[in-house]
Amino acid sequence: MKLSYLALASAITLLGGCASTEAPRIPQEKVVEVDGQTLKFSGSYSERKNILILTVNGDPIMQGSFPPYTPTQNLNAKYKDFAIKGNCYFGSILGQQGGAFGAIAGIIQSSKNSTADKCELLVNGKSVENLYF
Repeated sequence: MKLSYLALASAITLLGGCASTEAPRIPQEKVVEVDGQTLKFSGSYSERKNILILTVNGDPIMQGSFPPYTPTQNLNAKYKDFAIKGNCYFGSILGQQGGAFGAIAGIIQSSKNSTADKCELLVNGKSVENLYF
C-alpha cells in the first residue's frame, strides 16, 4: 500500500511539473503609421526557450535567439513594401549568467543605464518605436 501511495505522489509531481509552463514576456503593442500604412508592432520572448519573436500586424516576421553571453540580437525582415529591422538589447540575458561574469555585467549595464530588455524598431532605415519586454 505504501508503494502505491509513493507511486501516485511521484506521478502527480511529475505531471504537475509538465503542466507548468513559463509565460512568455509580451511587450505593450506599439502602433505607428508609415507612408499611410498602420503597423502594429508586438512580439514575445520566452526565457526558457530563448526565443525572441517580433510581429507586425499580428504576423510573426522575425525570430531569433540570444547566443551565450550575448545580449544583442539584430533581426531583419521584409513586410509588404517595408524593410523592418529590430535592434534588440536584453540586459537580463547577461544578468542571468550568474557568478562573477553576471555580477560584472550587471555593474557595467547599470553604469550605462542599459539594463532594459528592448527592441528598437526601424522601418525603411528610420527609428519608429521601441518595444520593452
